[in-house]
Amino acid sequence: MSEKPFRRVAAAKVAEPELGDKVHRATVRTVEKRAHLVAEIPDWESLRRRARELRLDALDRREKLLDRLVRRLEERGASVTVAHSSEEACVAIVRLARHTGGEVIKSKSMASEEIGLNAALEAAGVTVTETDLGEWIVQQARQAPSHITAPAIHLSVEDVARIFHERAGIPLPDWIPPHPSPPPATSYRPPATPEPVRQSLARDLSLAARGILRERFLAARTGITGANFLVAESGTVVLLENEGNIRLTTCLPRRHIVLAGVEKLVARDEDLAVLLRLLPVSATAQRQSCYVSLLADRHPDLHVVLLDRGRTALAADREQRDLLTCIRCGACLNVCPVYRCVGGHAYGGAYAGPIGALLLPHFDGLERHPDLPFASSLCGACSETCPVGIPLHERLLELRARLVERGFARDLGWTMRRAASAMRSPSRIARALSLYRLVRPLVGGLPVARRWTAGRALPRPARETFRQWWARRTDRGRSQFSVLGQQPEPAGTLNRNPESAAAQPRAEARGSVPEVPRGSETENRELKTENRVRRIAQNPIDAFASRFADLGPAGETAFHHVATAAEATAIAGELLRGAERRSVIVEGEEPERREYAFGVTGAAALIADTGGVVLDLRRRDLAVPSLLVDTHVVVAHPSRLVADLPAFFRMRAEKRVRGDWYDVQVLVTGPSRTADIEKTLVIPAHGPRRMVVILCDEPLQPGNLVPWTDSG
Repeated sequence: MSEKPFRRVAAAKVAEPELGDKVHRATVRTVEKRAHLVAEIPDWESLRRRARELRLDALDRREKLLDRLVRRLEERGASVTVAHSSEEACVAIVRLARHTGGEVIKSKSMASEEIGLNAALEAAGVTVTETDLGEWIVQQARQAPSHITAPAIHLSVEDVARIFHERAGIPLPDWIPPHPSPPPATSYRPPATPEPVRQSLARDLSLAARGILRERFLAARTGITGANFLVAESGTVVLLENEGNIRLTTCLPRRHIVLAGVEKLVARDEDLAVLLRLLPVSATAQRQSCYVSLLADRHPDLHVVLLDRGRTALAADREQRDLLTCIRCGACLNVCPVYRCVGGHAYGGAYAGPIGALLLPHFDGLERHPDLPFASSLCGACSETCPVGIPLHERLLELRARLVERGFARDLGWTMRRAASAMRSPSRIARALSLYRLVRPLVGGLPVARRWTAGRALPRPARETFRQWWARRTDRGRSQFSVLGQQPEPAGTLNRNPESAAAQPRAEARGSVPEVPRGSETENRELKTENRVRRIAQNPIDAFASRFADLGPAGETAFHHVATAAEATAIAGELLRGAERRSVIVEGEEPERREYAFGVTGAAALIADTGGVVLDLRRRDLAVPSLLVDTHVVVAHPSRLVADLPAFFRMRAEKRVRGDWYDVQVLVTGPSRTADIEKTLVIPAHGPRRMVVILCDEPLQPGNLVPWTDSG
């Protein structure tokens, strides 16, 4: 490898004060929460296998699925553009944004980072505002995002406070100096700021950003989003989020532009029942994201830009093609030791971590990122954590081989040739092992080893090599060492007592892991899954109530199960006591573009396994009662309960075929939230602060729940 940008930038990032600590703390929190959640999902591995099958199947049929998706979108009046390069995509989107005029709001999109969309819009005189909190923070800092799902992971709460002070005029607290202090020359470190103080500031900053961005949402004429999945069967655009900014971006502006890579294709709606169980767990360690928008409507001004940019070429690569099955969860970044040390900016592109080290050379060219496939310890943690089972460490090895073949890793050539020569000869490797003990103190000074020893310690030589150990145990080993010219140590060094030597095999057997019959682990997981489904089926109300309560850790959720409509109305009356009529909006009313204190809606379904509420919307802007409110009140009948996501998608398919449901469904799983500043959970983000579900055994319409008459 020649001295390339990654190596230079990575060295600077490693030396940057506290960067590694910031990233490490944040990623470890997510990894621990994810591991806890995965342990509660008995069919996790079978879900991963099924997801890989679905994604590979879509990849195999990508041309037919793409044609079907385009046809479905155009049937609904949407314009579709397939862009083969960054320039084509930017030109198309800039033209659409300039046509409407006014400000543009934008949700988090890795594809937009990939093509440099914000710079293109600004160069054309278009004002664009990122609306995801983390993306807005790095936009104010004039930086690129550092993580797929946590753009500001590299910034501390002090860093964010300084950015807000400089760019938004928000006062700094007394304990934060206006400028970062240089690292102390001594080992002394000032006392750490108490965690409650840091969390309180993170909350204050998050709420300040909510207030600033609310004005942008209400004024924007164009909204730009990405897409987590694009369903070819129905033309559905699928969007996952926690903050509510994507819903506002797709509901309030007149024009909606979708930018997504062509690899986001999914064949069938029912496939989402698998993918939506994996993505939130791996991305943010949640059972379900707060909001899942399923948009299959005839929007009056919808434009979809599908980005190729090397994806078709990668799909034809038989060795590396499964990289396109990535669902952009960021889990591989969280477990990667290299990413934890250097952060995301060192990778030099939109994608970081193991997946970035693979995608960037394919999308941008090997010559631009020759160092990235070598930026890995090959520990395999990324492959183990990938929710769609991509063997990332194997793909890194394959790409390394290509780089060597094409001459991009020349300075490793001498080392590898000498190592290969030694390993082909037993006598040479034996001599090398003997010499290593003598020359180890000097090796670190050699140019070829200097880069390794700059950040690592060479291993101490073993007191006894494997060959020597083997020679003592067997006559065959002694004969092999006599051929090599080595003298094994006297027999009995390991076990001087013959009785203990005889007992050694039995001791090893006791310490070994007992053989597990094939399929028993799978059977146990399947049994746990069946038990979980049975428990939910037996008492879905209790299951829903438990999950829903978990979504409000500080009392932000409330659940009431009542027998009569009169009881439900009494609860609603207590909630709305003192509220003015104009501060309440009820499902079905024409909304104004402003905030309300309360929104009252029904529920098309309740999902027991996640605590989610399903809204069925005739128009996107009718989402205001569940979005631009402080408290979202839901009234539902027990017959609307379904067990889990697969049951919901079966219900959705049946309802839409019969015409019982509209073309926009939103899964609402708790109040809006964010954790973009030091992983501190803040409720609310851009949506409601509180959510109340009233389950009434008698049929009750949302309009009958409020204490006012139409005239009052």
